[in-house]
Amino acid sequence: MHKTKNLTLILVGIMLISLLLTIVGITLPINRKSEKIEAAGSESMMASDAIAIAMGHYSATSLRLLQEYPSESAAYRSLCGLLERMREHYGFLDVYTITRNNMGYFYVLDSRFVQEGSEYRAIGSAVDFSQYNSETQKLLDDICDGTRGGGFLTRAIEDEDGSHIIAAAPIMENNQVLTVLCMDISLDGIDFNRLWFINFDYVAWISGGVFLLSTALLIYLQHRGRQTKQHAKGEIDTDSIAPPLK
Repeated sequence: MHKTKNLTLILVGIMLISLLLTIVGITLPINRKSEKIEAAGSESMMASDAIAIAMGHYSATSLRLLQEYPSESAAYRSLCGLLERMREHYGFLDVYTITRNNMGYFYVLDSRFVQEGSEYRAIGSAVDFSQYNSETQKLLDDICDGTRGGGFLTRAIEDEDGSHIIAAAPIMENNQVLTVLCMDISLDGIDFNRLWFINFDYVAWISGGVFLLSTALLIYLQHRGRQTKQHAKGEIDTDSIAPPLK
C-alpha cells in the first residue's frame, strides 16, 4: 500500500511536469513568432517610409498620371525598375503600390514587372483580398483614410510561396494619400520553433506523450486500488459471517 502511494505521487509529479513542458513547447514558438514579426515589421517600416517619401517628392505626378491612364509606358517601366532596385537592396520578396478609388483597390506598380520570367500584378488590375488575411484590407483602409501613417501585419500570410507579412506606407501628394507602397517581407528564414539546441516541436510531442502515458498509468493504479479494496472488503464480509451451528 505504501509503495502504491509513493508511485501515485511520482506519477502525479511526472504528469504535471510533462503538462507544463507541453504547454511551453506549444506556446513559446507562438510568442517567438509574434516577437519576430514585430521586429521584422518595425525594421522594414524605416525603409518603407524613406522610399514612400522619396517617391512622393520625385514621382507623384507620374504616379497620378499612371493611375488615371494605366499603361506600361516608359514612366511605368522606370518606376517599376526603381522599386526592383529597392527590393534587391533591402531583400524584400516584392515591392508594389496599391491605390483606392470609388471602384475599390487596384495595383499600379510592381517590381516584378522588370524581373525576367516573373508573374507580376498588372497595372490597373483589381486587388483580390482573398489571397491575403483579414488584417490586410483594414491596414490599407486606415492608411487611405488617413487614420494611420503606415504599418505592418501582425499575422503572417501563408501561401504556396511560403510565409510573409506586408508592410505598407502612404505615398503622399499635397497632404493627400496618392497610393500605398507595399512590401512583402519573407518569414521563411526565421526559425520560431528552435532556441539554441532546443527544438520546441520535440519538446511538445515528447512531453505530451509522457503526459498521456503517466495519466493512463495513474488511472490504472487507481482502478487497481479500488479493485483491491473491494476484494479485501469482500473477504472481510465473508469472514464475518458466523458458521452455522451443528
